[in-house]
Amino acid sequence: MSIFKIKNQKLKDLDIKIQNIKNRNNNTDKNSNMFKSAHTGWRMVIELVIGIVLGVIIGFGIDTFFNTSPIFLVIMTFFGFAAGIKTMLKTANEINKKIE
Repeated sequence: MSIFKIKNQKLKDLDIKIQNIKNRNNNTDKNSNMFKSAHTGWRMVIELVIGIVLGVIIGFGIDTFFNTSPIFLVIMTFFGFAAGIKTMLKTANEINKKIE
């Protein structure tokens, strides 16, 4: 409760209500931080997977167009993986800047 001794009963009740609301808000802040962390994790995983999938699709398309062995598929998969890692690191840096 409040530090001050409140003599009026209505003010005491109001103080109790305010403290209850503050306590509820503290609990929801903890939950929202947990969901933000999960969102960030899933965002980074999706960025990596999309980079790899795009690399595979582009590599397969080039191999089909030029009628070659799957050399471009392998090369573009590695490029997609590198692009996904680069995007993940950029996201991690954005999150670190927001925290600081």
